[in-house]
Amino acid sequence: MLELTFITSSNVKLNHANHLCKDYAVNVVSYKKKYYGIGYEEPRIHEREELLKQSIEDALKRWKKNISKPDEKFFFIEDTSVIIHALSHDGREVPGVDIKYWMQENDFFSLDQMLKQRNNDRRVTVRSDVLLMLTSSLRTKEGEHFVKFTSEMNGTIVDQEYDVKTNPVYPWLDEKTFNKWFVPDGCNLPISMLNISEADKHDFRAGAFQGMLNFLVNNKQTQHKDTDGISASMVQGGLLLGTPLFIVSGPTCAGKTTLAEYMVNNYAYYHIEASDFMYLNYYNKLGIGSSITISEFAKQALIQKPDIVVNEILKFMNSIQEGPIIITGLRTTIEINTFLQKYKGSYSIEIVTVNANEGIRLNRYLTRNRGGAATKEKFYTDSKIQDEMGLSSLIKNYSENTLINNGTIEEYYNKFIMQYEKELLNVNQFASQEIEKIKPAALEDAILISLSINNSDYLTTTEIAKLINKTFSDMNIVKSKNNVSRYFNQCFYPYFEAIRKNKVNRYRLSQTGRMHAQWLVRKKTKLTLL
Repeated sequence: MLELTFITSSNVKLNHANHLCKDYAVNVVSYKKKYYGIGYEEPRIHEREELLKQSIEDALKRWKKNISKPDEKFFFIEDTSVIIHALSHDGREVPGVDIKYWMQENDFFSLDQMLKQRNNDRRVTVRSDVLLMLTSSLRTKEGEHFVKFTSEMNGTIVDQEYDVKTNPVYPWLDEKTFNKWFVPDGCNLPISMLNISEADKHDFRAGAFQGMLNFLVNNKQTQHKDTDGISASMVQGGLLLGTPLFIVSGPTCAGKTTLAEYMVNNYAYYHIEASDFMYLNYYNKLGIGSSITISEFAKQALIQKPDIVVNEILKFMNSIQEGPIIITGLRTTIEINTFLQKYKGSYSIEIVTVNANEGIRLNRYLTRNRGGAATKEKFYTDSKIQDEMGLSSLIKNYSENTLINNGTIEEYYNKFIMQYEKELLNVNQFASQEIEKIKPAALEDAILISLSINNSDYLTTTEIAKLINKTFSDMNIVKSKNNVSRYFNQCFYPYFEAIRKNKVNRYRLSQTGRMHAQWLVRKKTKLTLL
């Protein structure tokens, strides 16, 4: 997989770039996130070629200063420009490369008036320039330090202002940028309001990115994906044939997590919570503290991209490659069918649905009160949203495998064991060991283990650093706030939930994060016992 560093401060542009590269063995990462710094200073000048030249030169200077072996890695920058034909004259493009600032200074009313004063000529061209900085070997071959790829799309400016809402799954289709006013030729609505398949056909950046990808393929730096590249082919070290992978679905507080924790503690299962991977997509696309709620995002995500969670889970399964797995929280039949289709491992798969009387589930929800915001109204709202996503249909489709959890927890466990006793004969029971302190192998291990041992709520990176140093004080392990901040700024992880409070990001372990911390301790215990 080729890593391409996109020097941008925009999380939305980063997501757009990965979308445009999705069919290739390419991973686009952000300079700001990965290297924790500013990529380049973009001058506010109106001449495109001079702006691009100064931008790439400044980016290269910073790249060489901050990156190890900079001549062996690729990076690129992208600049968007808009040419409103009625306002452009004498070779001067308006707003041209100044589009970002121009959008801050003009609204639809002022633009509409300017166009009507010029015979209502609403023609517009939106252009993208991508500059790819080459590695030393390709510089020698090409005779250039960088290559430029350009594409553009013609259209018109809307003749009325639409009520545009940002697409939570494809956030570059938004109500903030010029996309909300740009109607591509052949369309009747602004590109921000088109479905993704139609928007892709009129994407002004697509041609430039395709040119860059073709260049990389022709120079044998990457390749077109022959498959989806995400199917899990798990290696079941030491497991007998027939060991089941459990997929457990059901409504809120029916007992999914309870069952998973039982399997973790008694059969050494690894627990993956699907909602943590929905959050992962949510953070990646919208960042922390978005005005769009996770419920709104999840509902739209499963409609527009039903495999959005399954794809991430399969990638994650490839990364751990150890032990039997229990997955909880998939919400739709389509998700489960997608998993069954794409999973290439050797586990047998058992699909289980769990349910309980609504009143019992409500009482559990209010008693659990996770996050301190549980209310009766929120319970019913969340339940309705899950049903709209397809959970009720899923439960009906797998009704023959449903476990009813209206009684005691022991009765619930016994029902499960009786139903799957034969399948679990091949799994060695595991006696969990309580270990309060174990030396972490890396910063991520230290964060996960210290948060798990201390059962911490949302913490700042400064507080997490202090917690690590306190937890491992007798091992002379010291982590600074900058170490921890850099870790969280590199990318998002399924191990954490995040909130933004008083302009500061705070983190705590997700269900998958708690499970991974247990797995780390168990893995290190095995090494110790050897």
